[in-house]
Amino acid sequence: MALIDSVRPYPDQIRFSLNRMNGSSFWAWGLWRAPEGADLLRDLPFSEEYMQCAGTAEALALEVRRIEADGTPRQYAIGKPGGDRTGVPTEVIHYDDGRHSTTVYPHEVFTADEAAVVFYTYFLTDDVSQPYELRDLHLSWPKPESEEGAG
Repeated sequence: MALIDSVRPYPDQIRFSLNRMNGSSFWAWGLWRAPEGADLLRDLPFSEEYMQCAGTAEALALEVRRIEADGTPRQYAIGKPGGDRTGVPTEVIHYDDGRHSTTVYPHEVFTADEAAVVFYTYFLTDDVSQPYELRDLHLSWPKPESEEGAG
């Protein structure tokens, strides 16, 4: 749905939506800028650049996708400052009634209220601001040969 500030201010609307996430009937939320002049009552056009999250209001994984200056699309996990990225991620975020999950580092787990700040800043600037950190998710396709056939 389009964000409209006639019911409640944008920051409150974002926080309200994220706090409703239960991992079951409402487990993902995304935000992107519609093209100038889009009729949002008729259609919500998708964008190649967006911020999204999955999980529950108590534990959300946040990601941002953007097109880099060289035209390459990249997707990143968003983390709080000062986290330790040694070793493999250990925090499992379940969603869609537990049918799916993603694993992130401890500093990449957000509550709905924490995530609302990141989303609102993205809403204003189309970027993830300091002090938050980005971790490249390396979602290129096709997969490198060493990963093909694995699974």
